[in-house]
Amino acid sequence: MASIIEKYEQIFAADPRSRIFVELARALLERGDTARAIEVCRTGLEHHPSSILGRVIWGRALLDQGDRKGAQDQFQRAVALDPTSPYAFNLVGEALFTKGLYRAAVPVLTRALALQPADDRLRSWLEQAKQKVQANGAATPVPSPAIAAAAGQTRTPALGNGPAPVLGPAKARPAAASAPTPAPAAPAAPAPVSGPPPLAPGRVVPPPLAPALHRDEIPRSLLAMIPGATQPGISAPAPAPVPPPPDDDEAERITARYAQEVRERLTTGEPAPSLLRRHGRALAAALLVVAAAAGAGLFLHLREQGRGEAVGRAAAAARAGLARDTVGALREAAQILDEVRKSGSTPELTSLAAQVEALLAAEHGDEGARARAAALARRDDAGEGGAAAAYLLARTAAERLAAEAAVLAASEKESAAPLVHALAGRILLRRDKAAARARFERAAEAQPPSLRALADLGDLELGAGNHKGALHFYGLALPAQASHPRSVIGTAEARLALGEDLARSRAYLEALEASPATAIPPALRVRYEVAVARVLFASGDPSAASTRLSRASSKLGEHASLAATAAELHLAARAYDRAEAAAARAVALQPGDPASRVLLARARIGRGRYAEALAATGNADGKAIWIQRGIARYRLGQYAEAQRELARTAPSGHMPPEAAVWYALTRMKLGRAEEALGVLENLAGARNPPPLTWVALGEVLARLGRAEEAERAWRTATEREPSAPEGHAALGMALQARGAHDLAVVELQKALAADPSDLRVRYALGASRLATGHPALARAELDAVLLARPADLDALCLLSAAWLAEGQPREARRAADRGLARAPGKPSLLLAAGRAALAQGDRTAAKALAERAVKAAGRGPNAAEARAFRASLKQ
Repeated sequence: MASIIEKYEQIFAADPRSRIFVELARALLERGDTARAIEVCRTGLEHHPSSILGRVIWGRALLDQGDRKGAQDQFQRAVALDPTSPYAFNLVGEALFTKGLYRAAVPVLTRALALQPADDRLRSWLEQAKQKVQANGAATPVPSPAIAAAAGQTRTPALGNGPAPVLGPAKARPAAASAPTPAPAAPAAPAPVSGPPPLAPGRVVPPPLAPALHRDEIPRSLLAMIPGATQPGISAPAPAPVPPPPDDDEAERITARYAQEVRERLTTGEPAPSLLRRHGRALAAALLVVAAAAGAGLFLHLREQGRGEAVGRAAAAARAGLARDTVGALREAAQILDEVRKSGSTPELTSLAAQVEALLAAEHGDEGARARAAALARRDDAGEGGAAAAYLLARTAAERLAAEAAVLAASEKESAAPLVHALAGRILLRRDKAAARARFERAAEAQPPSLRALADLGDLELGAGNHKGALHFYGLALPAQASHPRSVIGTAEARLALGEDLARSRAYLEALEASPATAIPPALRVRYEVAVARVLFASGDPSAASTRLSRASSKLGEHASLAATAAELHLAARAYDRAEAAAARAVALQPGDPASRVLLARARIGRGRYAEALAATGNADGKAIWIQRGIARYRLGQYAEAQRELARTAPSGHMPPEAAVWYALTRMKLGRAEEALGVLENLAGARNPPPLTWVALGEVLARLGRAEEAERAWRTATEREPSAPEGHAALGMALQARGAHDLAVVELQKALAADPSDLRVRYALGASRLATGHPALARAELDAVLLARPADLDALCLLSAAWLAEGQPREARRAADRGLARAPGKPSLLLAAGRAALAQGDRTAAKALAERAVKAAGRGPNAAEARAFRASLKQ
């Protein structure tokens, strides 16, 4: 074991980001070195926070040290990463069972077995664990997680077999109150919601999803992390009865406190413990609008109240519905307002009704709401709600301009409605982002906070490339409304950019689509489809991503962003022909968009169509355009022109890293290899150098005659980007050049697996296959080259040699003659034809071909070979 641990330690020391940390930690744990195992897990999980096995190994090590609380924390985190998968439950259940922690193991093994009912090993462990619990004096059998949740059980197993601690607030609950059912938690920094907003009977409940947990936010029991019976894609049973609303004063205090927390987090960026977690049931009523969710039940209640109280409650419900910013919440708010306004309206109710109806019309396509909103907006008592409605309903430029002025004027008041502030922010975005942010923040600091404004702030950060900042704002919205469309989509986009939590993003996006109460607004539908496709692709399912985009185009019509996304995904998969077709559609749909032209140029460069790549960029300008033009000119051998294109990307002396790589290569081609070396060495020492840096560095070192250093650079390229083909291709060809064909085959195969379209690599692999005595395999590669490039003379020459090595001189002669028909004077083809003729027994034809080869070669690279062949025929 020591030797393998030393090997793992060396790899881990060289690259702390390596996933080898899991194997190293497991080996250390088996050896009994728990302290080092914990240290390795802690370091590894900083780079791979979604590693379930890493969390479980950490927990097992803590158990070995006697730290049950710490182990419980890690096990809960492991389960939270993917609560719909049996993997974490299997690992955690096994760890608890083997340590004799039977009471804690029972609910985990129950859940694991529910996900894998045919697993006899799990069933045996579960039965043994239950027997042990009963034998240890438990008063009643340990219920399954689903039964425990349905029964409202508040006593849950800790890591141990003694009495379980009582969770929840110290204040006794009424006997009739039902325990809240688990709800989807936000995939961002804030703590998960301990219970959902009360829902009307029959409402579809989204599947339980994993929250992003921090140490101070972890539930005190594994049972709390185990989902109930509802699985993604399956409608949930009717929810438990709606609990009675809390005391009004308590709800107001909690709402105010939550608003204050949002305000503090907006200004400081520091995460605060979520009030939704500490006061789940009360805040569900206040912030998440029990009034709106209760539907018809509220109407009956309002009829029994005094007029003044009914108006106040209806206004509060409408404000909360506007704050939640979903179609379901808006429709419920509209119903409540309509019910109360039948017996007489007030300016406040008219203003709120105008806002609600206008949003339903403008963002959710409700034409009936459009007519109602237009009528309300014309009323004298609509006030700022009328201005907001006029802006949302405007259809002409003149109407929009007048409405914008009215909204901006209304937003000057601190007391303006949150929607007015949010709309003013949208208007100001075009000319003053700082002023727009101030308006969004006012809406976000309202009571209750506007989730629309929080998403606006998230979008603002996302557009600026601040993905962590974007997650911060989306994370403020999601605990209050786990299916808030723009926040769910924005979170997925930010996490894609950061390369984290893809499984969780996928689950949230699917839950959003499945919930009719939070239907995705039509204006967000394309953005949603793009996010889903990107998440599917990044999760390793390119086929599903492509299918999703195709279906979206069929359903929603052609959109430039759908076509551009398809092009990007095809480029990432190096399917350059499909990428070119998709990028061409994007350009046709949006000719003035330089980003689409960049995609088209990249696709054509990938296909080796460099002149057409230049044509794709048209008259567009910009750094991304200049980089692609520089690459295309470099590939065409126009090095001076390529240098000029790339130099345009650095008007102030700061060149983008990708441009710097290609700039260095152009300098090398122009005879300035030492200068190029300095540029690339500086790039290699940067924090996040482009993946091609070490490939280019190897090329420059090889040009300078430093072959061993070049090979090391290419090896570094393959280690840093194992899935990228360029490093493997360069290393394979270097190994081939020094005659190490067996090693070359390995690297060239890896390069071809990453990019099957690279014909240069296929040719090289064919040559090494032939050199290692596998002519049939060599022919397969050469046939693929010739299928794409029938006139490739070098491939025909090598194919002739492969046929000859297989003992098929007739086929060898045919391959050589195909090439000679196109290039009668090519020495290598004349030699190939001569050798084939000799193998056929036609010595006369072989001599004639040898003489032609000698004359054609002159003093060129084939001269010595041609003379040697001619001499062999005279013996």
